[in-house]
Amino acid sequence: MPVSDEVISQIKERIEISHLIGDYLPLKKAGKNYVTNCPFHKDDTPSFHVSTDLNIFHCFGCGKSGDVITFVMEFEKVPFIEAVRILAEKAGIEIGKYAGENEILYSIHNFAVDFYHKELLNSSKVLDYLKKRGLSKDSMEEFQLGFAPYGSNFIAKAKKEFKIQDLIKSGLIKKGTGGLKDSFFLRLLFPLFSSSGRIIGFGGRRLSKKGPKYLNSPDTPIHKKGKNLYSLWHTKKEIRKTEKIILVEGYFDFLSLYQAGIKNAVACLGTSLTLDQAELISRYAGEVILFFDEDTAGKIATLRSLGMLLGEGINVKIGQSGKEKDPDEIIAKEGKQAFDKLIENSNDFIDWMLERIRNKYSLSSPTELSKAVGEINSMLEVIREPSKIEIYKEFIAKKLAISRKSLDETKVKKSMIVTRKSSNIEEREEYELYLIYAMLENPGKKDFVFSILDENCIKNPHLKKYFRLIKEGTALKTKDIIDSLPQSSVDYLMKKSEEPVNSAINSTIRFLLDEIRKEKQMEYQKIKKQDEDSEKAISLFRDIRDLGTEMQRLIKESNFER
Repeated sequence: MPVSDEVISQIKERIEISHLIGDYLPLKKAGKNYVTNCPFHKDDTPSFHVSTDLNIFHCFGCGKSGDVITFVMEFEKVPFIEAVRILAEKAGIEIGKYAGENEILYSIHNFAVDFYHKELLNSSKVLDYLKKRGLSKDSMEEFQLGFAPYGSNFIAKAKKEFKIQDLIKSGLIKKGTGGLKDSFFLRLLFPLFSSSGRIIGFGGRRLSKKGPKYLNSPDTPIHKKGKNLYSLWHTKKEIRKTEKIILVEGYFDFLSLYQAGIKNAVACLGTSLTLDQAELISRYAGEVILFFDEDTAGKIATLRSLGMLLGEGINVKIGQSGKEKDPDEIIAKEGKQAFDKLIENSNDFIDWMLERIRNKYSLSSPTELSKAVGEINSMLEVIREPSKIEIYKEFIAKKLAISRKSLDETKVKKSMIVTRKSSNIEEREEYELYLIYAMLENPGKKDFVFSILDENCIKNPHLKKYFRLIKEGTALKTKDIIDSLPQSSVDYLMKKSEEPVNSAINSTIRFLLDEIRKEKQMEYQKIKKQDEDSEKAISLFRDIRDLGTEMQRLIKESNFER
């Protein structure tokens, strides 16, 4: 059965949104609200606001907004039901067995992890191999490493628990010319964890001479290649603490660092970082130290990754061993202290870039220098902050002993700059929205409002409905109306939530009465031209007169602001 509305309400009541988002992002107090740079778009100024009163977040730059569930869905890239599960655990709420079309795939992967891990523990050859690679049994257990034996042992056991079509959908078995086959065999298996800690796939390293060295699970409804990092689930707490990520290539690189106590690393599951992975990294840290292999493939991967990371506004440094060794080998042969020193001495990306330029081009040749400048400019082009570009240009010109003008071709792409969107909410709607907000935040004013206005005074149909519900005594809170509002209204409400609810409610009523009077006057003028003595014209004239009288009475008796 699906999660009940009661459970959803309990989650929203128990989890304070600023506390939740504060675990993900550095929040700064700004009046009644909190602000930070938006994690959902390239944001150079704090556009992302978190309201504890409304229990929502809203970005004035890209327009994303929502509650605690929406935030987890967007940030963790998980479906609704998974976000609910994550938050229920945080809130200590038992949600029981819940439905979800992909839940069976998670169950299959949990079954597979147990199966393959037992196979690993029963294989002395694989255990000896891992021991030679320096992995402890504790690491094998924590990361639930497995071994896929030759044959179809997994299929034989799995089909007793699950339907064949679901097993095929999971990507763990496939149809071949000779029938069904295990997707993995004679491979060491590294379970892939989602950022919320669920098993979503496997990476397999061959232990024979057949097939590609590494083979990952295919795309499935719960796993998309290039959208995850290994193993962010285990290190994201330390990453948030240090605000730095050490990015390595492979599973063994990551596991060696983690086992040595370096717990702010992730692996990109191959030498090609993707745009999705770069965007994911930007949500957790502002600085990345790239530590790829120093062979040709590793250097190409470093160059490719640089552009993606810089484009996300991340500060990038390059870690280099100088000996064509990968992190796994450095830890095994020289120990943690040697690796710590390499990280400490890692270069700013521009130093690495300039060294590469000097080795690649003969800068004494005008033609070669022109090519070098073109390559430098193409890299600078992706940097979002104009001030950084200027600093780098000055630095590069000095280091390469070239004129500053030769670097002035660089232009910051407009597409890289996100400007704040202005609110386009109409004035009448602003006042109506504020009236609803004021009644919800200050219930003592409701009777006063209802003594003067009825629902016909509210023009916006959504706000008219809430006016009626409040008058009928329906228990509503401001956050209950958020989901039905357009972005412009949420913009306005977020701004208003920073102000105290005070006597402005009086001027709001006066404005609405005046708007109604103006509308009736316009209608009266039209009808008057046709028949001044018609029943409709006489009725409108009386309404306008009564509204004027009522406004004067209210100004006098309620001390309205003029």
